[in-house]
Amino acid sequence: MKRFLFFANLRWLLEAITNFLLVLFVGVLPRRLSLMTGEFIGLCLFFISSNRRRIALKNIEIAQKGRLILSTTPIKTVREHFISLGRSLSELAMLSWGRDAILKDIEFEGFEHYKKAKAKGKGVILITGHCGNWELLAIAFSWKGFTSSIVARHLNNPYLDKFVETLRTRFGNRMIYKSGALKEIVRLLREGGDVGILIDQSVTENEAVITEFFDEKVYSMKMPALLAIKTGAAVVPAFINYIGNGRHRIRVCEELKLRVTGILEDDAVFNTGVFMNCVEKYIRENQSEWLWIHRRWKLSHGRRY
Repeated sequence: MKRFLFFANLRWLLEAITNFLLVLFVGVLPRRLSLMTGEFIGLCLFFISSNRRRIALKNIEIAQKGRLILSTTPIKTVREHFISLGRSLSELAMLSWGRDAILKDIEFEGFEHYKKAKAKGKGVILITGHCGNWELLAIAFSWKGFTSSIVARHLNNPYLDKFVETLRTRFGNRMIYKSGALKEIVRLLREGGDVGILIDQSVTENEAVITEFFDEKVYSMKMPALLAIKTGAAVVPAFINYIGNGRHRIRVCEELKLRVTGILEDDAVFNTGVFMNCVEKYIRENQSEWLWIHRRWKLSHGRRY
C-alpha cells in the first residue's frame, strides 16, 4: 500500500510540475502570443486526443438528432472546440501570474438581473454549464466584487487541485466541495449568499432526475432545483462566450420562475428541465464552446460511446 501511494504521489508530482512549467511558459508570453499558443496547444490536442475527438463527434451526432443545426461541419466544430479549450487555458495561465488586464475586456450584459435577484435577500443560485471559459466566468464575477461559493469536486491530483483552488478563490470566491456540501449550501443561501453550480454534466442516478437534452433522456443534477424550492433562493443563469480579439461577453439572464406545486419530485424534474433548456439554448448559439468531449448522454447511449 505504501509503495502504491509513493508511486501515485510521484506521478501526481511529475504531472503537476509539467503543468506548472506549461503555465509558466504560456502565462508570461505577451497576451496575443499567449492566446495564439493556447489555441495551438488546443489544435494539437485535437489531433492527438482521438478518443475525446470521437466522443465529441458522437455527442454532436446525438445533438443533431435533437434539432441542433450546425453552422459548419461536425469535425470543424470539434476542432474549434479544442482550440477554444486551449485558448481558455492560456487565459487562466495569464491570470495565475497576476495578469488581470484580461478581466477588463469582459463585457457584462444583463447584470441588473443578478442585482435584482440579489436584492431579495434570499440568496442566489447562479447556474451555468461548461460553456466558454467557465472558470473565467466565476473569476470575473468575484473581480467585479460579487463573490460566490462555487460547488465543485476535488481534482484527482492534489497538487493541481491546490493550484486551481488558489486561482478560483483569488478575488474572494469560496469553494464548496461536493462531499457533505448540502448543509453548507443551505446555510449560505438562507444567509443571503450566492452559490455557483455547473449543472450540465451527467451525474449518478441517486443525484439525478431524468430530463431531456436535445430530445434525448439524460441524468441531470437535481440539487439546484431542490435547493431553490427548499430555501426560496433565486435561480439566475449566467453564461460566458468568446467574441474575438481576446474579448468575452458574460450574459446574465433573468431570474427563472420556478414551478412549486408541493409535489417535490415533479417540481424538481420540471424545474431541472427548465435549467437544462438554458444550457441547450447557449449551445445552439455558441456551438463550439460547450464541452463536447464529456459523455453527456450516458443514460440513453451507455457509458461507452
